[in-house]
Amino acid sequence: MKKSTTKKMFDKRSILFVLLVCTVVITGILISKVLCDLETEVNRNEGIKIFQQAMTLIRKNYVEDVQPKELMHNAIKGMIGSLDPHSASMTPEELGQMQLGKTGVIINTLFDAAETSDNGNEEAKIFKEALTLVRKNYAEDVQQDTQPKDLIYGAIKGAIDSLDPHSAFMTPEQFEQIQLETEGKFGGIGIQIGMKNDIITVIDTLEGTPAYRAGIKKGDHIIKINSEVTKHMTLTDAVSKMRGTPSTKLRITILRDGGKETGDLTIIREAIQLKSIKATMLEDNIGYIKINQFQQETASDFSTALSKLMNQNMHSLIIDLRNNPGGLLQSAVKVASEFIPPGKLVVFTKNKKGQQKEYRSSKNNPDSRIPIVVLVNEGSASASEILAGALKDWERATIMGTLTFGKGSVQTIVPLTDGSALKLTTARYYTPKGISIQTTGISPDIPVKPLIKKGQQVYPVTVTREKDLEGHLTNGQTEDVMTSEDIVLITMNDDEDQQLQRAIVFLKNKAFQIASPDIPSRISGRTM
Repeated sequence: MKKSTTKKMFDKRSILFVLLVCTVVITGILISKVLCDLETEVNRNEGIKIFQQAMTLIRKNYVEDVQPKELMHNAIKGMIGSLDPHSASMTPEELGQMQLGKTGVIINTLFDAAETSDNGNEEAKIFKEALTLVRKNYAEDVQQDTQPKDLIYGAIKGAIDSLDPHSAFMTPEQFEQIQLETEGKFGGIGIQIGMKNDIITVIDTLEGTPAYRAGIKKGDHIIKINSEVTKHMTLTDAVSKMRGTPSTKLRITILRDGGKETGDLTIIREAIQLKSIKATMLEDNIGYIKINQFQQETASDFSTALSKLMNQNMHSLIIDLRNNPGGLLQSAVKVASEFIPPGKLVVFTKNKKGQQKEYRSSKNNPDSRIPIVVLVNEGSASASEILAGALKDWERATIMGTLTFGKGSVQTIVPLTDGSALKLTTARYYTPKGISIQTTGISPDIPVKPLIKKGQQVYPVTVTREKDLEGHLTNGQTEDVMTSEDIVLITMNDDEDQQLQRAIVFLKNKAFQIASPDIPSRISGRTM
């Protein structure tokens, strides 16, 4: 009897213990879920604030007026695209017919709501509903791996990618890389890339870098990065994927010689120190300065190089801006100040409200008597065109080469509160004569195309310029110019460089007038 009573008490205690354990476990699960949901809600609310901040910046500062409903359409499209890459290329109408996940929720309701958005608060409310619908109703296997930030970033990217080819959204990691690039330091393989015929293409390879040693050449098409196809990939994304921590591996696949695939190349990234200036003395005391890109230290480095050449009794100068994609506007203005008298207009910008900002030369003792030739080509863009345009308008240099790229817009990088950033087109820029080179480029005073010798490797393409980019801004002053097919040389030595050789001959013969220290103000329409 005693044993039976003891057994019953033991069984009761066991049951109570099991119930207690279950209660603790269930309570823990519930608390964990509540905390997780709370964290998700906090993250979502923070994300919505970031989205609102981005949309407000775009509406207020973009160079042209933006329709709120179109912006919201593209934001929702970008959010869906971050989950389903196949939807990224769909129109809003096509997206509206797409069934989301297993519940058959129609995205049309989101677009209909966006039609009624006319202020920031309503916009935030609609986007919050869209975010909730997507997270709850999209395919479950995708939803579980998706963080609110992924959807927020996808939405911001979708909105800003719809503006123009040069506006872009940058994650915190991409923003950090851009900051390093302006300083001339980053981890990568040592190539400059651009878009040619809608394909990511090598514009130049830096000597002594991993890419140079791997045999990557100018004109190579990059069709895969780490096995990911680059079709529809933006330049910003491609750069981000190719850069990384030094000593890490990168796999790329390239096409060469008109479509021959080379297979995967495995390259070890290194710390790349991009030197923006290369200077040397050529024959007959002709100085040569190549500017690869306008970075923070470019103007200072240029001034140092110029002084060294002057100390070597330089009589004339070649400034090579070929394949220079641009960079910092202020840096270009400071370089121009080396040759334009102080207080003279170098460039001015104009935003959508018509507000102008002028940038004037600031150097007290410019080397205004040095004869100058500026070499340009289809790869000379943005800040390069600012420098070339100023020297041309002030009749301070002879421009030689081929038509430039034609990027006449200014991008401003605006950090967001979470460390990400917008690169937003905020203004158009104009040369001292008040000329916009957007889509039209700067025409050389003396056109010189590359000379093709027998047996020399060439890359025949219709070169992509600003006017060829989808969604580009219009000029506003004139129609786009038509350009013929260009020939891009794959390899070229100085003695084969027809443009450089023509510049040397031109300066040898002194075939232009030396500008006077007090350059006459013959530029009509503006006070210089």
